[in-house]
Amino acid sequence: MDETTHNMHRTPEEADRTRKQFFNDSAGSWMDSWYKDEATGHYDKHRKDFDRLFGLVPLKAGDRVLDAGCGTGVLVPEILPRITESGLLYELDFAEKMIEENRKLHPAANLRFVVADAAHPPRKLLPDGSCDAVFCFSCFPHFHDKEGALQAMARVLKPGGTLAVAHFISSQEVRHHHAGCHAVMHDHLPDEGAMRAMFARASLGIATFIDEAGFYCVLGTKT
Repeated sequence: MDETTHNMHRTPEEADRTRKQFFNDSAGSWMDSWYKDEATGHYDKHRKDFDRLFGLVPLKAGDRVLDAGCGTGVLVPEILPRITESGLLYELDFAEKMIEENRKLHPAANLRFVVADAAHPPRKLLPDGSCDAVFCFSCFPHFHDKEGALQAMARVLKPGGTLAVAHFISSQEVRHHHAGCHAVMHDHLPDEGAMRAMFARASLGIATFIDEAGFYCVLGTKT
């Protein structure tokens, strides 16, 4: 059996182990690989995209925010100034090396680092209705239990809170981008109909659905 055929027949558990190993192995170089502007040497390659995303999801001082599938914390410098020191940011990822790098890069006192699957955020730390916003940035395709993850992220939202599933490429670009890496080659975004149905089952009313070249964003409001 060749590698491609084997990958097609992996169990969800095997696929998750492969993903976790891939992300753990990539943690040290993640920011340089995907977010560093080689021309400036700064991590501002997607400045306009971040401005657009946070224009759609305005945060305020004192907000509690969950960054699910946070990786090394690319959203941390975007979120912390908006919620200020009076807010609280939970950085959650299933890859422990990603969390280790995140800790090194971001020493702020109002950060809480959590190693956990997005489908099973710890209830003691993240009880029902505890967050004003949840971000799922550049990671939703990697959740093998997408329905469970969406339900869990919705659970921690306050009524009226916002969940944002976002990428800085379209759903079709995600498919092409992942096709070249065996660890994530089958990790895709659900089509619009499936996504809308999952949001509805999670009691999330969709306010925005954008799927265009260079930008994907689904915003759901907890009803």
